[in-house]
Parts: sequence; structure tokens; C-alpha cells
Amino acid sequence: MERAQEIALIKRLLGHVDAGTTQEAQSTWRNDVANYTSQSRLDLETSELIRKHPLFVGLSADWGKPGDYRTDDYAGVPMLISRGRDGKLRAFLNVCRHRGAKVATGCGKASVFSCPYHAWTYDIEGKVRGIPEERSFPGIRAERPGLTPLPLCERYGMVWVIATPAGDRAETFDVDPWLSGLGPEFAKFGFDKYHYWDRRAVEEPMNWKLIVDTFQESYHIGFLHRNSLTGILHTNVSDFEPFGLNQRLVFPRTKLARLKDQPEESWDLMWNSTLIYTLFPNTIFVVQGDHVESHRIYPRENRVDRSVMETSLYIPKPAVTDEEKLHWQKNMDLVMKVVTTEDFPAGRTMQIGFQSGAQTHVIYGRNEPGLIHHHRSLDKALADSTGAAQAAE
Repeated sequence: MERAQEIALIKRLLGHVDAGTTQEAQSTWRNDVANYTSQSRLDLETSELIRKHPLFVGLSADWGKPGDYRTDDYAGVPMLISRGRDGKLRAFLNVCRHRGAKVATGCGKASVFSCPYHAWTYDIEGKVRGIPEERSFPGIRAERPGLTPLPLCERYGMVWVIATPAGDRAETFDVDPWLSGLGPEFAKFGFDKYHYWDRRAVEEPMNWKLIVDTFQESYHIGFLHRNSLTGILHTNVSDFEPFGLNQRLVFPRTKLARLKDQPEESWDLMWNSTLIYTLFPNTIFVVQGDHVESHRIYPRENRVDRSVMETSLYIPKPAVTDEEKLHWQKNMDLVMKVVTTEDFPAGRTMQIGFQSGAQTHVIYGRNEPGLIHHHRSLDKALADSTGAAQAAE
């Protein structure tokens, strides 16, 4: 974000805080309850959004050195992401080219990946290196030279993967068109200098979009979070800006008003607000003054009422002292406590309510522009994708 934009945004937030207002949408919007309960809708979201759009998978820090790797099954396909000896980050389907077993599990550091079934071996760049009894498979290396690549883009210290192989087996793609102008803003944050701290996954009996919805408005802070966040964030005050299918919400901290007594050249947005980016279709990326959080949210078990959220915390420098480690542990514990003991219990009741038949639609107020934009974006992306598919038939 350019400095002039930052100052202008802070002024808007100060104006809203003083006036007791918030940025509003042009009108209210109704969202069909079936979008949270329909199996056919979920099937479309999985095939057309989760499998075909770039998925944020982490910061570069997750693969800091050659040989570092992580596996990831959340998109419904087994993925393997590894940093090659040449320093390049690559993604593959975690599928042995012989009989289809996984060649890696979990995360860690490796020089090769070996299938447990018949010990077919692949290097960290995905190339096949060893085939026991290879004479029984004439021509196999030419036919199947390595693991099947997935398109990956590493930029701004961030990493995205498309969970479907490209028709031309391309290993890379350009994420900037998908970001719709967010790239320069991300470049200013210096995410390539951050370090991984902790990661936790929580499964919930609710639709995946309900978890995304949790982060899309500040209207609920003074009620649901009255004992945890009201001393930190203003209630029902936010700035909203769309970036194509993505968006940025900024929630002012209660200490924002102190800036009025300081010269503008000293104003700092990150230390006086919480920036919440929705990276379409399923990631909430939160920028705080002293750390970054990512919340990657997926359907589970191909069920409308099952989901998983993987939360990761990244910090600006490695924690060395016990005091630093305790500080970051408390940060992570607070994030997980607020979400799992306040937001998620409410979300579970919403899922039950949606399935009860009490109403056909939920309504989003004008003070919830983030919710409106995100669900309109979901509808638009699905319509564009299915329309293109029908036109190709």
C-alpha cells in the first residue's frame, strides 16, 4: 500500500470512529440458505473453485531451505510441495507414477521421496530416480519421467498452487491477474522476511463458508466477542475495498484515536488496525502490527456440514528467548481461543438453523459489505465457470 493510500485509509477510519459509522454497501443482500446446505452446490464449489482457482498454501518461510517439503490434502487431492536443490519451489500430485500411493507424508526435510509400496524413488525436484526391477518396465522413464506437476506461483513471499494439473504440465503460473491489483500492496509488507511459528487445524460441523463468513464483518464484535475483543477492536466500524473476487477489510483498533494527536508522517496503519484480506475462494489472510495469520478453510468429507480451518502464525524474526516464545504462544492461543470458543459455537447453531427450514434466505446488512462482496464473488465465479463449460460442449 502506498503511503498516501495508508494516510487516506486512516483518515476514513478516524472519521467513522468519530461519527459512529462504518462503510456501507449500497443495499442489503439476501443469500439463499441452500448455498450452505445443498450437496450439488458444494460439488460445484469443489470442482470449479477449490480445484481450479489458485489456493494460498503458505508463506515462503514454510519451505525456507532446499529439501524442505510439505504435503497437503485439503483440496481433495494429495499435494506435495518441495524446495528443490536449485532453490525453486515446486508442487506435485503426491502420487507415485506406478500404483498411485503417496510418496511423502507430513512435512520436513528430504533429499528423495520413496514410495512405501515398491520403493519407486523421486528426487526433490520430482524426477524419478530409482525403479526396482526396472527391466520389467521397458520405456517407463520416457513415459513417466517424474511426479505429475501442479502449477505453483511464489511471489511477494507468498505461495499459491492450482490443485489441477495444467494441460501442458506447466509447473508455474502468474498469480497477479487473479489478485486484481493486490500484488503491489503485498509487495510492500515484506512477507519474504517472515518466519513460521505455529500451525493448527480445527475441524467443525458446519459449512466451510460459515467459517469464512466469521471474518467478513465487525458487526458482531461487540456482542459475540464482548469479553475478548471489545477492548481491542471497534465494533461495527470497518473500511472495505474489493480487488476483483478478493477483498480487504480494515478493522480499527480502539487505540486508533491516539493518532489524532500525532503528525501524519508518523501514522502507522498496521499497528493501529487489523487488515483482513479474503484471498478468493477460501483463505483469510490477516496482517497485524507484529505478525501475520493465515486461515485456510476447506470443505471436509464432501459434506455440506463439515469443514476444516488450518491456522498458521508467521512472525517478523525468529523467536529466540523464552520471553519471545511465550509472547508468540500467547498470540496463537488467543487467536484459537476466540475463534473456537466464540465464533465456531455460533456457527454450529447457524448450520443447524439453515437445515431446519426456518427460512429460505439470510440477509446481510449494508454494514456488512465484505459478506455481500464475497458471496457475490462466489456466485459470479461459479456462473462464469459453468457457463464456460456449457459453451465448450
